[in-house]
This record gives sequence, structure tokens and C-alpha cells, in this order.
Amino acid sequence: IADYDQAIRLDPSYAAAFYNRGNSYADKGQHDRAIADFDQAIRLDPSNAAAFINRGIRYTAKGQHDRAIADYDQAIRLDPSNATAFNNRCFSRAIVGALGAAWADCNESLRLRPNDANTLDSRGLVQLKRGAFDDAIADFSAALAIDPNLAHSLYGRALAYTNRGNPVAAAADFAAARRLAPSIDATYRAYNVSVPRR
Repeated sequence: IADYDQAIRLDPSYAAAFYNRGNSYADKGQHDRAIADFDQAIRLDPSNAAAFINRGIRYTAKGQHDRAIADYDQAIRLDPSNATAFNNRCFSRAIVGALGAAWADCNESLRLRPNDANTLDSRGLVQLKRGAFDDAIADFSAALAIDPNLAHSLYGRALAYTNRGNPVAAAADFAAARRLAPSIDATYRAYNVSVPRR
């Protein structure tokens, strides 16, 4: 960050320095500072699809999903073959309940980048929220076959197992997910998804 500060002092029109400093702030979890830098990077270089994607990720982290979706829209207009933008828009749309549009985005992302664990995880969330629990289990399991440490997929699969009446498998996945990510319950509550009461 100190080096990017100096680069910006030397050249205040250096879009890449703002973009890279924004990524560094994002890595530190400083969402507002990251967004401010991505704002500047976009102002200086409106064709930078990655800056829109990364700003969208920060908006998602802040729970500002409509802003995130707008950024992913713009990234896709700039780069229609960007699988990451389609996956991220799928995820944000799933959170806000636009499940049909989310489903289409995830499928397009998988067409562009087959067998991507993150996109399979996103589509699993769509399936979960649609009540298609067997399909959710299949997508989360496919994601976990690629990356066994995806706490998000473990927790989502646990919820699907719970809804399918398989408490033993659900308990194992819940435990594994919570070991990997102790805040995973709160994460899913923010999606309006939680353990159903029986």
C-alpha cells in the first residue's frame, strides 16, 4: 500500500495503482477504502472489467447486493466471456432471491469455465433456496470433490441434508463447516437461509 501511495503521488492519473491498492485494502478487509480506490480506478479507466468485479465483491461483503449486481452487469457488458462476473452475479442474485436469473448466470459461468468449484457452490445456493434439495446436494458435493475445504459448500449441503431428512450426514457437514469457518452460521443467516425447525 505504501508503494502504491507513492506511485499515486507521482502520477495521480495512474489507474492501475488505484486498482492494485484497492485490491490490497480488500485483502485487509478494509471494504470502504477498497471501494474508494476502485471508484478512482474506474473513473480513470472505465473499461477495466476487473475493477467493476472487485468493487462488486466489496459491495457484496457490505451487504449492498444491488450495487454489486450493477457492477457485475457492467463487467459483463465490458467482457461477455468473463466467467467470474457471471458467477458473482449468480451469487448476489441468489442472495436477493432472483433465483431464475441467478440460475441462468451460474449455468453461463459453468459453460464458460466448466467444473469451477466456486460456481458449483453458487448454484448449490440457488438450488437450496429453490427447495431443490437433491440438486443442491449434487452441486455442493461436486464443489467439494474439487475443493474439500469449502466451508460454504459443506454448510449448504448440511442444510440440504437436513431438509431431506438425513440428520447424520447433516451433523457431519455442519461440524466440518464450523471447524473451517466459525462464522458460517451468521454468513448463511445473511442469505435468509438457516436450519429449518422441525
